[in-house]
Amino acid sequence: MRMRRFFTLTTGALSLLGAAAVAIGVVLVMVPSPASAEGQKRCTVTDDRLRELSGLVATETGYIVINDSTDVESQKRVFFLDADCEIAGDPVRYSVGGPLDTEDLALSPDGKTLWVADTGDNLTSSNHRERVAVWSMPVSGDERLTLHRLAYPDNKPRDAEALVIDDDGVPVIITKVVSGKAEIFTVDGELPSGDTEPGKMKKLGEVELPTTETENALGALGQTAITGAARSPDGARVVLRTYADAFEYDVADGDLVTALTTTEPRVTPLADPFGEAITYTPDGKTFLTVSDGGQLDEGEPVDVLSYTPTAKTEPAPETNADGSEESTASWFDSLSLQEIAYLVIGAVGLIGMGLVGAGVTGVVRARRRPATTTGAGGPADGNGSRDPADRPRGGVYGGAPVAGVHGARREPGRAAAPADQGGYGGGRPAEGGRPAAGVYGRRPVGGAGGPRPAAGSGQGAGAGAGAGASAGRAAGGSRGGGVYGGGAGGGVYGGGRAQPPRRDGGAPRDGQRRESGSSPSGPGPEPGGGRGQHGGRY
Repeated sequence: MRMRRFFTLTTGALSLLGAAAVAIGVVLVMVPSPASAEGQKRCTVTDDRLRELSGLVATETGYIVINDSTDVESQKRVFFLDADCEIAGDPVRYSVGGPLDTEDLALSPDGKTLWVADTGDNLTSSNHRERVAVWSMPVSGDERLTLHRLAYPDNKPRDAEALVIDDDGVPVIITKVVSGKAEIFTVDGELPSGDTEPGKMKKLGEVELPTTETENALGALGQTAITGAARSPDGARVVLRTYADAFEYDVADGDLVTALTTTEPRVTPLADPFGEAITYTPDGKTFLTVSDGGQLDEGEPVDVLSYTPTAKTEPAPETNADGSEESTASWFDSLSLQEIAYLVIGAVGLIGMGLVGAGVTGVVRARRRPATTTGAGGPADGNGSRDPADRPRGGVYGGAPVAGVHGARREPGRAAAPADQGGYGGGRPAEGGRPAAGVYGRRPVGGAGGPRPAAGSGQGAGAGAGAGASAGRAAGGSRGGGVYGGGAGGGVYGGGRAQPPRRDGGAPRDGQRRESGSSPSGPGPEPGGGRGQHGGRY
């Protein structure tokens, strides 16, 4: 019973531990992931002409911004803001007929030229564009904008909202797609300037953003649609943004296309409500973003927000035998905090489910297991043994020696055990070493196998002996008045050999035991004694 209780308690504890592990997993799921981090507000744009911002560049003194597509002439400008997001100086107007759908701003690698991407073509537009354009001007704003018309190689329309400038000062345009891979285009040949026919573009490759779970206003679409781009002031990094995240790539040797198409970016979750613009600060240490206020609720502020980019993991190099360096970074080093959190949640959940299952199974098995019993004495204890108090008196097969039985050790000087404790492995012998009761390994005493016949009786004795033998056999005795393995008088298996009567009728020789049934006046074997049918050995 003690072992069963222990097992039940153990399985119950496992169940509780499993439930606790599952609870921990649930708590981890509820803990906000890095995707919920808020950007730090730099300033709030309050001018009514700047409610639909889609392009942003940071300068040493403030910001440069443009609106998304608009039919309001006063909003078709390039605006300069100070550090408090207030308009500083006069906005710069476009030349010719002005832009159709401006979407992004970019700085040249030397920081002297500002580029505007007039490349928007919304899917909901009734008239799609046969050509797009980029505009350029000095970053100081001292000159008006110059038009550069372009067309895609297959003359098919595309919506594009991201622009960066390569090391040669040539624009690179990245399309906005609902799903799948975005396309990368640049000028094929010399960039045209002015009111001319569009120059052709060529496709450089495709970029596929990694999947994230960052919450945003547009759900899955917001996680894949590229709405802006920027290059760091030193040209060593390039960032693409969606409505949900910023994806930063390392650029080696100025090769933008290789960086975007073959390397893995670092992901920084963004929290601006409807962000369509991104840029680096002049020191290159921080991302800045802004939302299109036209998609926000009335009165909701248009804030410029800053984010610290996700840090790059630098693997510790090891030197190979040939002297080259080998990276020791493991797959774990490449995981983001969000991915690590998901791994921890999954591991805790699996452990919890396993422990709960083990506990429930153990409890069910413990309840179904019957109590173990041993022999006829009742239920056993935890070790498979019965309580000694439950043993029947008289010693059972395999019991402790109590009275002189087959194989029991005699201890001189010990008092005789009661006659009812005989048995194989039973009680101790009575005084003189004679068994106390007619059971296996004992000599018959009156009543066990019948009353002892009168002295002098032998094989074929009278009615008294016959009655005793019959009574003994009826009571479970064996031949000659004893039981199986009876005493010496019966001469059966385990019994002693009866003393044969002396021919001269005298007493037994010196040193011999006088058996019951022989006397000085007349020899006679014990019942079943002699060498006849009942007196021979078994």
